[in-house]
Amino acid sequence: MPVLIQICIAVATIAVVGIAVALIRTLGQLQKTAAQVERTMATLDQSVPKIVNVADDAHRVIESVNHVVARVDRIAGNFETVGNKAAKMSSLVVDQVLAPASQVAALVAGVRGGASFLMDGLRKRRESRLTSTGGNHHE
Repeated sequence: MPVLIQICIAVATIAVVGIAVALIRTLGQLQKTAAQVERTMATLDQSVPKIVNVADDAHRVIESVNHVVARVDRIAGNFETVGNKAAKMSSLVVDQVLAPASQVAALVAGVRGGASFLMDGLRKRRESRLTSTGGNHHE
C-alpha cells in the first residue's frame, strides 16, 4: 500500500477515535443532564399539588374579599341614604322651627322695645307731676 493511503487511513482512524471520545463525553454530559431533569421533574411532581392548593386558597380569599367589598358598598350606600335624610331633616328644622323662632324673637324684641318706650314715657310723666306744685301758676 502506498504511504499516502496509509497516512489517510491513520488520519481517518484518529478522527474516528476523536469523534468517539467526544461522543462519549457528550453522552456522559447528557446522562448528567437527564439525571438533573429527572430530579427536577420529581420536585415538580411534589410541588404541583401544593401550587394547586395555593391557587385554590387564593381563589377563595378573592371571593371572600369580593363579598366583603359588596357588603361595604351596601353599607356606604346606607350611610349615604342616612346622610341625605339627616340633611333633609336639618333643612326642615331650619325652615320650620328656626325661621319662625327668629320671627318670634324679633316680635319679642319689638314688644320689649315698645314696652320700654311706654314705661319710660309713664315714668317721665309721673316724675313731672311729682315735681310740680299742683295748681295754677299764674297770679
